[in-house]
Amino acid sequence: MAADHQQEGEGVSPVIIGYDSVERLRQEVDCRDVACGSAGGGVRVALAYNPILDTTTCCNCQTLLPNNVPDNVVPQRLPSPFKIILSRTYYAPLEEIKVNLTTEGDTYFRSFMIVAWATDYRSANQPRKAVGKWAAVDGTPVGKDCLNNQDDGEALRSTSLDAKRNVKLAWTSPERYGHLEFRATFVVDDDTYWATEKSQMIIDPKAEPPTTKPPLPQIIDPINSAHCGKQKGCYRFPHGCWELYCEYIATWEDHGTHITFEVGAHTDGLDDRWVSLALSNDKYMGDDMVMDCIHNSETHQTKVSLSYNEPGKKQNRKLPQYLTDKAVVFQEGSHFNGRIRCRFQIKKYTKDNSRRIVALTGNKWHIILAKGNAVQGNKIRHGLLEHQLPVVSPYKVSLQTMPDVHDRARYPLVKAHGCLMIFAFVFCSSIALLLTKYYKPMWPNKRFFEQRYWFVVHFNLMALAFLVVIIAIILIFVEAGGWSLTPDLPQRAHPILGIIIFICILINPIIALFRPSEDNRCRPVFNWFHWAFGTIANILAIPNIFIGMDFGKAMIPWWATWIMVFWIIFHLIIEVTLEVHQCCTHKKNKERRKKYEAIRRDNPKNYIQEPEPAGRRFKRSLLWLHLTVTSIITIIMIIIIAVC
Repeated sequence: MAADHQQEGEGVSPVIIGYDSVERLRQEVDCRDVACGSAGGGVRVALAYNPILDTTTCCNCQTLLPNNVPDNVVPQRLPSPFKIILSRTYYAPLEEIKVNLTTEGDTYFRSFMIVAWATDYRSANQPRKAVGKWAAVDGTPVGKDCLNNQDDGEALRSTSLDAKRNVKLAWTSPERYGHLEFRATFVVDDDTYWATEKSQMIIDPKAEPPTTKPPLPQIIDPINSAHCGKQKGCYRFPHGCWELYCEYIATWEDHGTHITFEVGAHTDGLDDRWVSLALSNDKYMGDDMVMDCIHNSETHQTKVSLSYNEPGKKQNRKLPQYLTDKAVVFQEGSHFNGRIRCRFQIKKYTKDNSRRIVALTGNKWHIILAKGNAVQGNKIRHGLLEHQLPVVSPYKVSLQTMPDVHDRARYPLVKAHGCLMIFAFVFCSSIALLLTKYYKPMWPNKRFFEQRYWFVVHFNLMALAFLVVIIAIILIFVEAGGWSLTPDLPQRAHPILGIIIFICILINPIIALFRPSEDNRCRPVFNWFHWAFGTIANILAIPNIFIGMDFGKAMIPWWATWIMVFWIIFHLIIEVTLEVHQCCTHKKNKERRKKYEAIRRDNPKNYIQEPEPAGRRFKRSLLWLHLTVTSIITIIMIIIIAVC
């Protein structure tokens, strides 16, 4: 941030301020409104910012998490290539410690934030405060953040995006603050960062000896699934599982003024994780009350908080802590040995003007269970793959009843969409294109309603594919309630590719309506455009099918992907074989055609049959082989999508 202020006479020159984000600009505007609007010689402020809005930069000084991080990007879990090297590991009041941020190997970082925090685990529930003052020794462009005037503390962040391998800093200690440690976040690029990397402990010689080990993690009693359907209501997945082997489990028990919930899930056992239970009026996320069980490895605690899913958006918002405190009567939780679980009680009625906490009586809900990663007690959005998608109860339940719910909700419109697209592009389109590329010379003397066999089959298959695709697109738009809001790649590309494919197959029949005759000089232009749009549609359809198979709502098993891979390899082998065969027989067919044309010229009044192409038996065999295998693959895939 740079400023230039100069007075000229009674006027005031503007203060020019540069910003690295719109959020920082808005904060400055808010805090300067009075000054900007004041009359009589007040300071005028000219605001400008560096437009890197879509760039991942450092950082939020409370959490040390980067800004503008894509939704699907999480901190790196591998050993960090970045080191925080200290000139010494103890401090006296108002002394300076040299701090080097370095890298190993060829890795570099483009931005960073570093802060000194107290290491006292007994105060882990209190907000972290920045300690000490910072300066850049080597001239690296930096800015101050988390300014704490009362305790003379601040955090330091880089203000440039240049590649860095070694940054030299100086930290000046406070009067006395106990044992400390430096924490730093390193951003490599928009998709890669390491968060809250820790230095050696900096000892305060006059403080009590440091606590070298954090408190042991709390472990609560397992959830008793034997009482499901008898003493309490349950939703567990998979069906009939015991709590230790459940992917998800949620229980509820009515106690008059409040309801006791238990929620648990299997995790990978690493760092911060969360599991949530949502109450929804339908099978979809949106406008739902959510009860979160989040483990924070910083504090070694697993706590309950309340949030809500925004209607019409795939976003979750945390409710203020005071609302959680008003609604939650009791809570306990643990994350141990690959299981995260919470047990808590919520009042049936909680006064909430925001209407985000619903009354837990007199209604029925779908139970939604989800899990994912967290950072310092903050949830990171789950993915949309089959193993990441939340599980939803197949029917609504009342919290005043004690059912034992199993299985998960299905999405028939998604499955119908997948089945129709497989039929359209794997069966109809592949066979139609094979005929038009390699089988035009076949059956030269046979007609069906005065049209060649290849054309009749090609036209009808493509017309059928056109109708099927339109129906499939209508179904998925109804399912998604409009345009899909999928935030992650490659899933985000699926609807975009789908629209491009739809436009291509829509243009082709329109072009066909204006098809010129065979002897028209514009016929080659028509053929080129017809081929181009059809080829684009079919080339894009294959990766789009694979992307669609990854959507959790389709519930397609992973091994089904290999069936599609087999079919693609088989189809390519057939095409390459036909291409080679066509090259090998080209000369012979050309000679036969010349001979036929010569006989026609010599006998213009006689009907002379066209010559049969060379290698026709081999080509017929390949066509039947392709038709048989493609039909089997299509049937298998449709059954898998519909049944699984």
